[in-house]
Amino acid sequence: MNNKKNGQVKNPTQLDTFVNVIDIFRNIDSEFPIQYMLCLAEIARTEGVSLTELAERTQMSLSTVSRVVGALSNYRSNNQPYKLVSMQVSKTERRRKELSLTAKGHSLINKLNKVLYNSSEK
Repeated sequence: MNNKKNGQVKNPTQLDTFVNVIDIFRNIDSEFPIQYMLCLAEIARTEGVSLTELAERTQMSLSTVSRVVGALSNYRSNNQPYKLVSMQVSKTERRRKELSLTAKGHSLINKLNKVLYNSSEK
């Protein structure tokens, strides 16, 4: 059943909402990897999380998480970095790097939350 009218989805389903979320990421990069989405969501849920904790929460290797965070922050080989995440050395543990969202990251999460919240009201 097609529930589109004039290009707009009428009575969006959860699947429509999922596609809308994917489209938001595709507007950033047409091939935005799902691993990046997962790491970004975990950082948004628990700002100040360390690389090691993020690896545990996402069930990815530390090297993979490090590469993903690099791309989400200020380093991305071959392409422009996304600048959605910042990494700071912990004030209490010098070896610990804490992750948080940048203003651009907060803006993206707010946009995602609006899409998800609007779908839950239906």
